[in-house]
Amino acid sequence: MSRVNQAYGRSSSVSSTNQDVTLAEVRRKQFFGHPIGLWALFTTEMWERFCYYGMRALLVLYLISTLTDSNPGFGWTEFEANKLYGWFTGLVYLTPLFGGYLADRYLGQHRSVLLGGILMAAGEFCLFFSEYFRQHATTTITIENAPGALIAFMGGLLLITVGNGFFKPCISVMVGGLYEKDDPRRDDAFSIFYMGINVGAFLAPFVAGSIGEKISWHWGFLTAGIGMLFGLCTYSILRPKYLGPIGKLTKKEPKDGQVDNGALTVEKDETSEQTDKRSLSKIERDRIAVILTLTFFCIAFWSVFEQAGTSLNIFAKKETNRHVPIAIATTLPGFLPNQDELDAKIAIKELREDLVEANNSLEALALEDELEMTIRSSILSGSFDEINDLLVAHSDNVSPEALNDFDEALDSLQGTYDGAAHAIGKANEARRIAEYEALDFSVDFSDLSPILKEGQEYQAKIEEEINKEYAERVASLQGVDESVLDSVRNEARNNVLKRAQKAFIDAETGNVDKENSIWTFPTTWYQSVNAFVVVLFVPIFNMMWGFLRRRNLEPSTPIKFGVGLIFLSVAFLFMIFGALQSVQTRGNAGAYWLLLTYTFCTFGELCLSPVGLSMVSRLAPPRFASLLMGVWFLSSAVAGYLSGYLAAVLGSGDSGSGRVSFFFGADKGLADFFLIMTLAPFIAGLIVFCLAPKLRKMMHEHE
Repeated sequence: MSRVNQAYGRSSSVSSTNQDVTLAEVRRKQFFGHPIGLWALFTTEMWERFCYYGMRALLVLYLISTLTDSNPGFGWTEFEANKLYGWFTGLVYLTPLFGGYLADRYLGQHRSVLLGGILMAAGEFCLFFSEYFRQHATTTITIENAPGALIAFMGGLLLITVGNGFFKPCISVMVGGLYEKDDPRRDDAFSIFYMGINVGAFLAPFVAGSIGEKISWHWGFLTAGIGMLFGLCTYSILRPKYLGPIGKLTKKEPKDGQVDNGALTVEKDETSEQTDKRSLSKIERDRIAVILTLTFFCIAFWSVFEQAGTSLNIFAKKETNRHVPIAIATTLPGFLPNQDELDAKIAIKELREDLVEANNSLEALALEDELEMTIRSSILSGSFDEINDLLVAHSDNVSPEALNDFDEALDSLQGTYDGAAHAIGKANEARRIAEYEALDFSVDFSDLSPILKEGQEYQAKIEEEINKEYAERVASLQGVDESVLDSVRNEARNNVLKRAQKAFIDAETGNVDKENSIWTFPTTWYQSVNAFVVVLFVPIFNMMWGFLRRRNLEPSTPIKFGVGLIFLSVAFLFMIFGALQSVQTRGNAGAYWLLLTYTFCTFGELCLSPVGLSMVSRLAPPRFASLLMGVWFLSSAVAGYLSGYLAAVLGSGDSGSGRVSFFFGADKGLADFFLIMTLAPFIAGLIVFCLAPKLRKMMHEHE
């Protein structure tokens, strides 16, 4: 028997005065062939992932929703939202590197898990409260018009980032601490633990996602925060009995002559002190090199995989058919019929309002009657380029201020035209798919006078309400400084416009024909597919690896990594066809493309992620276990940033650099972007296959 095993045999039977149970007792209490502590960590991680994935499913959708939507968001562009998502995701996976170090040296895994959970819950509550600090914003949330909202929102993301850094590496190391180094159940244990991650990830888009998308975004964030509190309660209740000393000690806190390395408790003696101080052996250096090499190739995997939160999420919202016939829809949670038709009606309302603004700006130009009539005709036909040419030719005869106002009104009108056309197309395409008769969403522009009269009356009513609220606010302030009067009026205007928008939406929602309508299910539901496939296929993959292992045919860890990358490449090959179909169907690509993509992404994930966690736990020198687990998550940090950066620069459909075009063409939507997402993991997978023999030798698995 080796000295470590001898030490373990003596020390594990000694109960520390500060622990409820010993390590031997923790390992002896089993359920379905594994220590009960595994199931305690499974449940804790499930709720933590419910918190994170609930927020992640909503993040980009919330940022790109306009302030005039029925469920208003931040009004950011896709470019801005994807960039923020990239920074956030990168930092989420970077902080475990520092959190793992602090846990190893000072806090211990137990304290880090508690601290991380508390910070993440606090972050979700900050996201929730950001809704109540946006009263001055009318177009988009910025630091100038809604500093409270932006600070609360960014502060919430920061707390979630830091909290995840403490929580994520430590709970994974604690799973390894339930087993001895040579226990063959370790891989299966990490697969079971990974299934817990995905149970939470499966529930989050259905629960927090549906609440956020169908009711209000900030209520979705609150739901995610409550999930994290459930996780903390579960951990605190189950830990003393089923985890005992695991994760309690650090190198700075030796207790009762023992030190804890997160995976094995050994007696502290002169030999162990010397071992802790000695330099790394060749075997340890080789194993660390394997971890670092495969960590590098994981960047290619996760930068593509994390498109689930950016390009795939936006594709699901804007370019995928999410329509369900009413007979089925009424039985589903979060039922809100005719969302597409409501969007079309809102777009028509905005179009009429912008027409009035454009007309007022046109009259202010004081052009000749014939020229004004020509411009009006071009507006009605949507020929905006002709209007610009006419104004350039007559710019000498109008004031620069009036011309600038008209340009702004015209730009707004053109954007509203495009948005209304898209919304109307989506609504009627949905009805066509459901075999319903198309609705007439047209606006009669043959005679503008009724529209202009209605718009002027509406504007007069709004101004009257604004003046009334403004007067009431000024009167209540008593002696207010004139320097803040503009701010008071802007606040009054914003409140009145919000009430008017809500009244319109409530009225239109109440007019839904429930006997002859369709339902649009939440975008976030697509993000449950990945987790569902994980839960479904983890047992199958475990049985497959076990079957191959018993026949000495199980692939090495590097080969599994390569297979995972190839699966990911195939997944995004499907999205190329989905993008092409979306162009042909005006944003109604079949749901099966995303379902196939998420399914094959999951197959790749099962070949890589739980296997990688087990590899780090198995190969890392004990005194660097949490640190190297943090390094493992470092690949996801780089990849997280790249996922947002690539989606923003190459895949954004609005501002920014636009969508990349080099093979299929600019008119084929995201096809070229998804082609890049197909090629990157495929090339990385081939390289891993070539390196696999060398890496397997460096793992020293039999030493």
